[in-house]
Amino acid sequence: MLALGVAATAAAQVNEYEMRYGPTIEVSVDSLLDMPEQYIDRAVRTRGRFEMIPTGSGRDYALRGTFGGYLHIIPRQEVVASYEQEAPRWVGRDVEVMGSIGSGRDANGQQRVYIAIWGYLGPPDDKPMKRATSPDTTLEDLVTKPERHDGKKVTVTGQFRGHNLYGDLPSASRMRSSDWVIKDDLFAAWVTGKKPKGSGWSLDAGLKRDTGKWLQVTGRVRVRNRVVTIEASDLVLAKPPEPRVASAAKPEPTPPPPPRRPLTLVFSLPLDGEREVAPDTVFQVQFSRDMDETSLKGRVQLRYAGRPQPGDNALDAVRYSYDRGLRTLRVDPDDLLRRGRIVELLLLPGIVDIDGNPLETRKGIRAGAVTDVLRFQVASPGLAGGR
Repeated sequence: MLALGVAATAAAQVNEYEMRYGPTIEVSVDSLLDMPEQYIDRAVRTRGRFEMIPTGSGRDYALRGTFGGYLHIIPRQEVVASYEQEAPRWVGRDVEVMGSIGSGRDANGQQRVYIAIWGYLGPPDDKPMKRATSPDTTLEDLVTKPERHDGKKVTVTGQFRGHNLYGDLPSASRMRSSDWVIKDDLFAAWVTGKKPKGSGWSLDAGLKRDTGKWLQVTGRVRVRNRVVTIEASDLVLAKPPEPRVASAAKPEPTPPPPPRRPLTLVFSLPLDGEREVAPDTVFQVQFSRDMDETSLKGRVQLRYAGRPQPGDNALDAVRYSYDRGLRTLRVDPDDLLRRGRIVELLLLPGIVDIDGNPLETRKGIRAGAVTDVLRFQVASPGLAGGR
């Protein structure tokens, strides 16, 4: 089992830190030690060899760089209790941490670079996780009802899709550059924390010829902006699902048809809640089922959030189109969005799929005037990501 520490149990707390320090970026320990000034007060994720450094007042922990330097670790209040209990077991092993970067001088006047962490991912436990503690589920259930599984351990089966070689998921939703994708039918999830290999087998995530193999993945679920990532603790090759064979025995009465899965949003580009989107962004929303195009007319709106402000453009030239093959709605403002403003994409009641099933109201939104609301912030002048 992987030892996992996350501040205040969660995504809400992590989002709070990202609001303060910006989106988390992946950086090597060596880069942080060589050029700390580029990362001061920024949110980073890094990984390195965990070592204990004796001090006059006790002990200190740090990640060791390739050339002998140390990135000192300071746990924040939210994780200090669990961190100090688990840290002694990690010495000499690889550990991943998330936090903000700072620097100062030690008693000898030497520069000391540190990371104030709000989350960590320890090394694998010596004993593998028992399968019984990881209930089986499906990728469809994970993707359509992610809030039910967030933070839980599950076991799912899907086809290996490499480093998102087929564009199954938004590339911006990847947690690490080494992450890869599994997919079953229309439903896909990222897998992180383990390379796609095991006893007697190894797959190359950069080659399409290695895709298509079926894998069973066990791990902890993380959900961010409706995109599912599985922190893998166990991987095994799996057999393809067997097609149902008609029984030669006397046919049983036809059971009632299973309830249809709800019509939901699979994901959006940019991601819902993303900041610093370009002023000329064209928004895309993918649905889980084929849509009745006529139901979209007059039920999709793009607007600025809050009261109108001087200088707002009217957004009266917005163009809407639907790609039936990709089940994707495109919303083109046909104008530059005003920098610094929050833009809302509203989906109104009455939107249905080709079978007449209505779009499911997002959890937390009271049914009535709006079915779903996606929000994006346009990049302010001078910020990275603005054009």
